[in-house]
Amino acid sequence: MGRITDKAKAEEETLSDGQRVRHLSLRHFRNYESLDLEIGDGINLISGKNAQGKTNLLEAIYLLSSTRLLRGQRDTEAVQEGFDRAQVSAELAPLSTLLSVALERGLRKRVLLNGLALPRASDVLGRLPCVCVSSADLPLISGEPADRRLFLDLELSQLYPAYLRHLAVFKRAVEQRNSLLKLAQTQHVEAELFETWEAQMALHGAALRVQRMEFLSNLVPYAQEAQSCIGDGENIELSYLPKDDAVTEEELAAAFKDGRRQEIARGSTLIGPHRDDFRVDVAARDARLYASQGQQRTSMLSVKLGTMELERGERGSAPLLLLDDILSDLDESRRARLMSLIVEHAGQTLLTCTEPAAAGKEVLRSAQVYRVEAGQVSK
Repeated sequence: MGRITDKAKAEEETLSDGQRVRHLSLRHFRNYESLDLEIGDGINLISGKNAQGKTNLLEAIYLLSSTRLLRGQRDTEAVQEGFDRAQVSAELAPLSTLLSVALERGLRKRVLLNGLALPRASDVLGRLPCVCVSSADLPLISGEPADRRLFLDLELSQLYPAYLRHLAVFKRAVEQRNSLLKLAQTQHVEAELFETWEAQMALHGAALRVQRMEFLSNLVPYAQEAQSCIGDGENIELSYLPKDDAVTEEELAAAFKDGRRQEIARGSTLIGPHRDDFRVDVAARDARLYASQGQQRTSMLSVKLGTMELERGERGSAPLLLLDDILSDLDESRRARLMSLIVEHAGQTLLTCTEPAAAGKEVLRSAQVYRVEAGQVSK
């Protein structure tokens, strides 16, 4: 691995204020009443028995990076029981930027940069680039199209602010058009009202498809390199699967117009990038349908680690890597190859496991090792 793309960075690319977490602070987050922890620049190995709080540490950093919780719950479910508010903060290197997320029952989450609230939580995307890998990511290979679209949307929104803007406008336009489709089931709706939203959907939907296709195309060689490192010789391929044949703005506008009558009957927009998918092939077969569980797990790791390398090429430095309890799912040889790859190529890394020895001697020689027990962390 280590391939660096020679594509010039787009002017719109997010340049984060800090690439690493220097200090992590938690208040009433999950099972942590209060925690202040220094994080090393290299590999940080977080060990402990199950249900002690290892994953919660990774989730706190993931929240700062993506504004999302790892386990897909409501934000307030991360607030410690008996309290109304939780806060996760990190000092980022190299510029000592302070990034915080506040979760409060009954209120929207707030994101603060150096103490000042950002207008939208999504404005933080790209400030702390991060790739997270856990067993919960298996739906990336075996799950539904929505799982793979979410992966694309999260990764592209971190890399390119323009993608996030296209996505937000497109989603709002789809919601408005869907409301009109439902209204048209019971009363006449002028075509001009549909056309207003369809024009936005066509413009921004075409941009989404182009960037998704380019991202997957660029990701393939990186995923293949990762697969060759940790797999058993099988090749991996990624291909974008649009729901329809419309690619350009003009083609999408025509498709929305032509499908309007059918979609009124359904009350929902049936075509467009919000219905698209992508396919992962391992050994020239659809991994979702034909790969073994071991092959699916390996291909998921390859896609994720390939994303890390792609982001390194785009930004000039590796994103933070979070690995949550993945070692127990791998056989000894794959585990050793994965750890060697991480030692050689990853930047700042947080890795959870039940026993430090599972990471191998190569990792233990260079890692900072922490022990977590009942929401308490010792070094």
